[in-house]
Amino acid sequence: MKKSLQCAALVATCLFAGGGYAQVLGTITASSTSVKVGEPVTITANIDVISGNYCGFVVGFGDGSFKDAVSNANTKVPLVVTRTYEKPGNYHVTLGGKNVQNHPNCGGAERAVDIAVTGPVAAAAKPGALKAAEVCAKGWKLSGKLNAKSGAFTCAAKSGTAFPTEKPVCSGDLSYFENVKKGQYGCKP
Repeated sequence: MKKSLQCAALVATCLFAGGGYAQVLGTITASSTSVKVGEPVTITANIDVISGNYCGFVVGFGDGSFKDAVSNANTKVPLVVTRTYEKPGNYHVTLGGKNVQNHPNCGGAERAVDIAVTGPVAAAAKPGALKAAEVCAKGWKLSGKLNAKSGAFTCAAKSGTAFPTEKPVCSGDLSYFENVKKGQYGCKP
């Protein structure tokens, strides 16, 4: 009996470590592979969901910064992130498996997309350039405060209010989100 349990544990370990994953890395795409400095590009990271299990992954933006994420029943996949690059160059954007928040890493080979950024270095935005009244669409109000440092914000409206057709561009490592049940949208880390 003891030997049988050891064999079962060994098989389970080998399956997990050797590619018997429940979810594997899918594709990573960019809305454009050629952009100008300061121009937003939307990066979409897909996970191929084979069963109801979960996994962790990381998106590397090619400039030394990363975004950790998980795929599970509570998290929408694909992960969609809007990004701007402040310097010209070629950026190798990657999608890889990573243990995140006790979620085992997604299986499969690393995926990548290259983004070429051209143009002069963008002028630095003036502190406080983004005003609270400018972030929410007509019929929506700022919920809480605009985070002047990161640019994070949440807009709210009455239930049933149509979400704006033109989505805001989130700065830095912020991601756009919508919460239909609460009637909210905005940019968050």
